[in-house]
Formats: sequence, C-alpha cells, structure tokens
Amino acid sequence: MYHNLQNESDTVNVILRVRSKQSCFLALRWRLVFFSAVASVITGFQQKPEALTFYNRGKAYYQKGDYENAIADFNLAIKIKPDYASAYFNRGNAYCDQGDYARAIADYSQAIKLNPDDITAYNNRGNAYLLNNDLARAIADFDQAILRRPNLAEAYCNRGIAHTQRGDYDHAIIDFDQAVRLDPQEADTYYKRGKAYYYKGDLERAIVDYNRAIKLNPNLAEAYSSRGLAYLRNNVFSLAIADFTNAVKLKPDLAEAYANRGNAYAHKDRNDRAIADYDRAIQLKRERIITAKNRGGDFDPTFKLKPEDAELYYNRGRAYHALGKFDRAIADYTQAINIKANQVSAYYIRGTAYRDKGDRAKAIFDFMKVRELTNDPMMRKKTRDHLQDLGVN
Repeated sequence: MYHNLQNESDTVNVILRVRSKQSCFLALRWRLVFFSAVASVITGFQQKPEALTFYNRGKAYYQKGDYENAIADFNLAIKIKPDYASAYFNRGNAYCDQGDYARAIADYSQAIKLNPDDITAYNNRGNAYLLNNDLARAIADFDQAILRRPNLAEAYCNRGIAHTQRGDYDHAIIDFDQAVRLDPQEADTYYKRGKAYYYKGDLERAIVDYNRAIKLNPNLAEAYSSRGLAYLRNNVFSLAIADFTNAVKLKPDLAEAYANRGNAYAHKDRNDRAIADYDRAIQLKRERIITAKNRGGDFDPTFKLKPEDAELYYNRGRAYHALGKFDRAIADYTQAINIKANQVSAYYIRGTAYRDKGDRAKAIFDFMKVRELTNDPMMRKKTRDHLQDLGVN
C-alpha cells in the first residue's frame, strides 16, 4: 500500500489560513491595524511624531515583505514611545511571518497588556500559539476574541483549525459551520471544513466542501490537492491525478501534490511517472529545509524531518521495486528507516527487496527485525512464511 501525504502540515495548512491574502490573519491584521494607527493620531500622538514616522515606515517595509527593516523601525518606534501598542502588535506580525513565534507571542502579549480589548492581538497571538503547536493557549485566545466580538468569522475558523489539530473534528466542524454562516463567501473556510470531514472519514462531505472552496476561489491550490487526496482514497485515480495536476500548476512548490500524484500513478502501474513525481517532491522538501537553515530557521518546527518524509522514500522505493530496480528500492527503504526508526512496513518491504535481489542474509535480518517490532498477527504470519521460504524456522 502506498502512503498518502497531507498538505504539509497539517501545521503548514494552518499557515495558509493565517497568512494567505484571503486568510483571516492578514485580512484581519491590515484592516484593523489601519484604524489603530488613526486612533494613535487622534489620542495626542502628535507629541511624538518621530515614533509615528518610524511606525509607518515599518508598516511599509512589512507590506513589502522586508521583515528585518520592519522590525528595526518598530524597535525605534517602541524605544521612543514604550506604550505604543500598535508597534508591538505589528512587530509581532513580522516576527510571526519570520517563524519566530516566541517573540511574536511576547509582542502580542504586550499589545494586549496595553490594550486588553484588542481582538486582533488575541486572534494573532492565537495564530502564533497554533503555529507553535500550543493548541490549548491558541483556543483560549480565540475564545477571548470571540467573547469580545461574537460575529468574528475569522476567530471561529482559526479555533476550528486548532480543534482539527487536536483531532476534535466534531468541534472543529461546529466552528467552521459558524464561520460559514458569518462569512459564506470565504473559500478557505470551506477548504478547512473539508479537511475536518476528511480526517473524520466522511469523504463525500469533504469533496462537497472542496468543490465549494474551488468554486469561490479557483486558484486555491490546496483545495485541489486535498480533493485529489479524497479521490485517491476513493480509488478514483484519474480524477485524483487531474486535481493534483491543477494544484501544482497553481502552486509549483506544493510537494504533497507531487507526492500524492506519484501515488496515483503508482496505483495505475505508471511507475516511471510516479518516480518523477516523488523525485520532485523530495527535491522540494530538501529545498525547503535548506531555505529554513539559510535564514536561521532553527526555531521553526515545520521544517524538521517528519514521518511523511519517510513515506516519500518508502513510496519511491515501492515504485523502483516494481520496476525491478532493487538497489535503488533498497536505498530508499533504508532512507525511510533512517527518518522514521522502527518502521515495520519499511523493514518488511526492504526484506522482500533483498529476497528478490537474492541477498538471503539481509532479507532474513529484516524479516527477523519485523518479528521483533510487531505483534500484528497478519504481519507476523507473512514474515514467518517468508522466513520459512528462506529456510528459517
């Protein structure tokens, strides 16, 4: 069986919700930061105009994606005016977009301390907690945002994401339902609710929501990729391939779409095409890790090797194995084991590759390892049969 991959994350999917142009994070952030700056002027800010100058320039840098210079200007604004809540808030945004969630949380907390009714600070701090996988604190902040503004669709959606991350799909769907009622034209909410249905195993409703998301936003690559994954689970491989192809056209660096299209090709015995897609997915994963290291991203947990990276090598190994390229298959199975230690399926399948290659000793070693690692009756029986075939009782 080939192992399907979710869209980066799903922590990474959270990033899409809180950072994309259509998402609550940026839409809410910039809509309300503007009013915050106006309020600063109204409340006697003329006494320290230089702080406002640095603040506005910092915002301009931020909008251009120049986070370092944005942070430097917000630092200067705060140095001149230590109670400048909006500067802390926007510096928190810059830190969050850099992946420095601890500093972002500290700045949002200071903004809340200076302005306890700022719903955007609660919402964005909740997002930072969410991205840092502190789900309880994230939900608490979204609760506070909703308490202060019960019609804030973005906060319901974000809380739904947190519930999804916790595996509480029923509460997630309740929050997404409310977000849809408040803002029925937001494609991303349907996409997120579709993922909750997918995880719950309700593929039909998941596909319906992905369809709605795509209708509202035909450029939402992740919705195509997720719908493709639902089709793949339903064994509708042609539709799955079509959706993954649309996804990578819209977002050429979406590694999971390449990986899962590879799975769909493999199911159709088009192993050369599958290997090409696995190659591209692995390349993108490597580039992402290198980029994170080059920018000093050690604090960002989304760029560490994860179990799904092991599945990529496992799946590519299966495709090489099917083509009779045993050495390449074994190399990939070994890499999968290196990433995800004690992976029973990888030891088992590597054992079969060694057996097919004629390397009896290494095949026996892997089958013995499987027997050591698992108590699953079916797997143990299959392993015992292979060992008997190799002359081991």
